Amino acid sequence: MPDPQRDTGAADRSSLHPQQTGSDLYTYYSPSSDRCDTALLVEEVPLAISCNGVLHAIMMISPLDIEDFVTGFALSENLINQSDDIRTLHISPSQHPSANLTVDIQLQPEPFKRFLQQQRSARRGASSCGLCGTDSLQQVFPLLPPLPDSAIPDYLALENLRNHLPGFQQLGQTAGGIHAALLLDKNLNPLFCREDIGRHNALDKVIGAALSQQINLTECSVLMSSRCSTELVIKAARSGLPNLIHLSSPSTLAVKLAEQYRIRIIHLPRKDAARIYARPEQANASLSAASTSFNSPAPHSTRAI
Repeated sequence: MPDPQRDTGAADRSSLHPQQTGSDLYTYYSPSSDRCDTALLVEEVPLAISCNGVLHAIMMISPLDIEDFVTGFALSENLINQSDDIRTLHISPSQHPSANLTVDIQLQPEPFKRFLQQQRSARRGASSCGLCGTDSLQQVFPLLPPLPDSAIPDYLALENLRNHLPGFQQLGQTAGGIHAALLLDKNLNPLFCREDIGRHNALDKVIGAALSQQINLTECSVLMSSRCSTELVIKAARSGLPNLIHLSSPSTLAVKLAEQYRIRIIHLPRKDAARIYARPEQANASLSAASTSFNSPAPHSTRAI
């Protein structure tokens, strides 16, 4: 794995750590020392998202890389199919009583027509769950085409990933309490890191940055500090991202959706070998060609290898 303290060759430090703070200094009282001190806290602000002036959602975000977030959100929420569907993005202080900032996505005529057909009410999200506020099962579990087969990333490199993520977290190192998503190329070299108080927002920022930089996600992986949940799998499916690597275990429903969309979920336990959750035929075919070093599946499970 590359050393996070030096240039990686895959990206310069400015792209790995955009020069924004996303935190503010607050005073707290310590009863043990009977004195006051200060600490950096992560910012969280409501962002009103509109399409051609029509309110779509109010999302709680960390005010970092907002354009990346909005672009990725638009793709992963099926507002656009490609970057050219967006004419302009305009970010400004919000006039909406529930939001600090507003962004208006000026869509091309065809995607805006599709947006109006899909739009029945503004979707209100929360930093804890990217599916809150949806009102139908089809919205929660959309019928999406499965991704093409993809190779399992190098299992030896996987074992080293857990300890390297903090080195790419600018805000996480200073304030803590924030999720990170690190985009990796097909050889697991880091491309850039995005951070947000919401795990789904962090992934949206990575998707948006990749779309803006014309990076093909079909051979990439994303390493995330959080567990893998259903909304992350859906966002990966819509963006063509085949590998989600997480430091916490996935939910059962996330694994079921990942099998449906042919997305590989990789869990990196703190004190154990990597665990790969995928369609059994994908996993068996890839492992027979690469290695048999992974743990055998538990007797009650056919999905963990």
